Amino acid sequence: MAARQLHPTPMTTNAPPQPARSGQEPTLPYGSQRRITLLQHNAGLWEGSFIRLDGQGHELDRFASHLEVQERTIGPEDFALPEIEAALTNGSSGAVRTMRFREPPSEMQISPDGHWSLGPSRIGPWTWVSELCVVLGDRRRRVVIELAADGLSSLVYVNEGRPGRQDPVPPAPLRLPPPTTVWQANGLSLLRWQPEADVQIDIPLQRQPDQPQMVALQWQPAWARQGARIERRHDRYGLLESISASA
Repeated sequence: MAARQLHPTPMTTNAPPQPARSGQEPTLPYGSQRRITLLQHNAGLWEGSFIRLDGQGHELDRFASHLEVQERTIGPEDFALPEIEAALTNGSSGAVRTMRFREPPSEMQISPDGHWSLGPSRIGPWTWVSELCVVLGDRRRRVVIELAADGLSSLVYVNEGRPGRQDPVPPAPLRLPPPTTVWQANGLSLLRWQPEADVQIDIPLQRQPDQPQMVALQWQPAWARQGARIERRHDRYGLLESISASA
């Protein structure tokens, strides 16, 4: 995820709390509220596909994925607060990428519904990467956005679900339709990409000094009564705004 160099490594943790056995209390996530919210919505197993696209929205490659997010107790210090481990397996190569933390990084933003984003706390005229994730029950959509000084460099689009609950993946090779321009009431102009009919990815139309910047991911499936959206905003000085300001 981002702030450091972003690699498409996801989230997960021991599946929902199991019923208590006799004489045993159910195990519930604990720690900060951010940590609890992240685990309640994103812990467990996720299976899906990672699709990597170039700056024109044309597929470069893809692989089937298996992600497990769980709490791990390794040493005595973990009894106070276990590590969260997210292990992503590339179904094509068998390679495993792992990240661990006890509390979500400060640059990670988490909504009350469990949607999250990760990226740098400050941006400038250099290349930066953000990862955004929205979750609706047993399914998730994610995107890793790499923005260079002159615009979009690459996208990684991720379609995930719990085992046996994955949605169909766009056929290969995926070529996104040309993006549309979206004008917001605050004067911010965006390019909107659509990897699927019910998914929208918003990126800045232009990267200019002294202008606020935003990336966003929205998913509105036909079966959901309410869709999901996460925004990640930086002010005109390049500083990350609070997630409450992005509501």
